Amino acid sequence: MNAARVTNGGTMLSGDTMIRRVSWGAIFAGTVVAMALMVFFTTLGLAIGAAAVDPLYESDPLSGMAIGSGIYFIITQLIALAVGGFVGSRLAGIPRTVASLLHGVAVWALATLLLAWAAIAGGGALFGSASTMIGNTARGAANVAQTVVPDDLSFPDFSEIASQISADALPPEIRQTLEQNNITPAQLRQEAREAFRNVVSQREQERAIRVLRDALTDALRTPGDIGTDVNEAVDSLVAGPDAVFSQEDRQEVLSTLERRLGVTPEQAGQILQATEARIEAAVEDVRQTLDQIQQKALEMAQTAASVLATTATWLTIASLLGLAAAMGGAAAGRPWGILGDRRDSYDRY
Repeated sequence: MNAARVTNGGTMLSGDTMIRRVSWGAIFAGTVVAMALMVFFTTLGLAIGAAAVDPLYESDPLSGMAIGSGIYFIITQLIALAVGGFVGSRLAGIPRTVASLLHGVAVWALATLLLAWAAIAGGGALFGSASTMIGNTARGAANVAQTVVPDDLSFPDFSEIASQISADALPPEIRQTLEQNNITPAQLRQEAREAFRNVVSQREQERAIRVLRDALTDALRTPGDIGTDVNEAVDSLVAGPDAVFSQEDRQEVLSTLERRLGVTPEQAGQILQATEARIEAAVEDVRQTLDQIQQKALEMAQTAASVLATTATWLTIASLLGLAAAMGGAAAGRPWGILGDRRDSYDRY
């Protein structure tokens, strides 16, 4: 019997028979089998899950589905990769344990890369739950801003606040002047409302809401500075050149109140101060609302990060178990002799 010779391309056993160290055809075949089984098990799982849900008689038909789906995914992945490793090792036809195990590892690696590609291409649902779990968790973390920022977020309407001013909150001398000028409490509220409406338009109110929403959305991308960013946005709306009620607006309101109510500049200033006190209280309510939104956003961000970490940990464990399954299947599929040799026809495989 001729002795074996070792060459750069492989091991020459005898004559022209050579065992290749890597059989890519066997690896691809094993991977195709594993991926096909994943598709089969996913479809089967969807059918079983849909049949098990009874929305007519169950108050929460989807309870427990996430845990059950995760366990089902791990088990079916192990089966698919074990079979794929078996096929890859068997078709490689190399009667060596290490070579067979490495072919199983190659099947696992190629299947993992294909799953990653499927997740990026948007086809993760066809191959199992891993890419879907990661995608949903990542999107949930990215959309925290849209979730916590309410659609009815508003900025105080200064004209509406002015219309709620009470004559009892004004000094006695101002009330006396108003009575002398035949200005009733209802007329006082109406004139104050119109004075603010003339200087604070609906467009400015809408701009203020956009500023608040944009500030919240931007701040939620960097939660560490969320309090500072939002407070700066509120401050810019109540003071400074871009304020909703600027210093020029204030002077115009004073002139309007003085002219329409027949009061002195000092008395008009006192009426305006009483209104501004109510405005400051309304702005403080906005700050408290924003603080609650910020706290909720931070809690949701922490929850999303925790879920992502847990998901990634379990997927890592599942991947390692899949590697072990592929290697186990490859070990079971290792041929006893060189496939294609006549003696292999009598082998137990």
